[in-house]
Amino acid sequence: MAKTLYLVVSGASAPEGVPDLVRRLQRDGYTAVCLSTPVGTRFHDLDELERLTGEPVRVEYRMPGTGRSLPPPDLVVACPLTFNSVNKFADGHADNFAIGLLCEMVGYGVPTIVVPQCKPQLASHPAFRRSLHTLRGIPAVTLVYDHDAPGASRLPPWEDLMETIRSAMAGPSSSVTDRSHL
Repeated sequence: MAKTLYLVVSGASAPEGVPDLVRRLQRDGYTAVCLSTPVGTRFHDLDELERLTGEPVRVEYRMPGTGRSLPPPDLVVACPLTFNSVNKFADGHADNFAIGLLCEMVGYGVPTIVVPQCKPQLASHPAFRRSLHTLRGIPAVTLVYDHDAPGASRLPPWEDLMETIRSAMAGPSSSVTDRSHL
């Protein structure tokens, strides 16, 4: 049985490309549902992600009674997540669909892997350090971040991220069952 994984992207680039991550997820038997922050739409190939997943990348909230609900997730991966998006998520500022969904999923207890990607200068900001501390304190969140890695290497290779995903999926299931509002 395929597991559903929400992949949340934001306005940061990924050296290996998000479509390659989606292909790896699919090879491992995951059904990927892609979501993006508004700025993230300028950084990722949404047409390619739609071609791979068979669904448009969700950026906006849907109006009640319109469109289809998202399938319930077994896992959420937020990668790459910018300085701004990390801070919003940690503080609960759900001013866009993707960040609102992250906030809601941890409320449901859905395992959520967060992979920040920002310049070292931004990573040294006190707000970012506080946000990382907050995210580490959320039981459903796994933070994948190496502050000491060079800026260009802070995003892990996809195979390393896939190992983290496999480990998270090996744990107890926490999928959302009531998702009519998603």
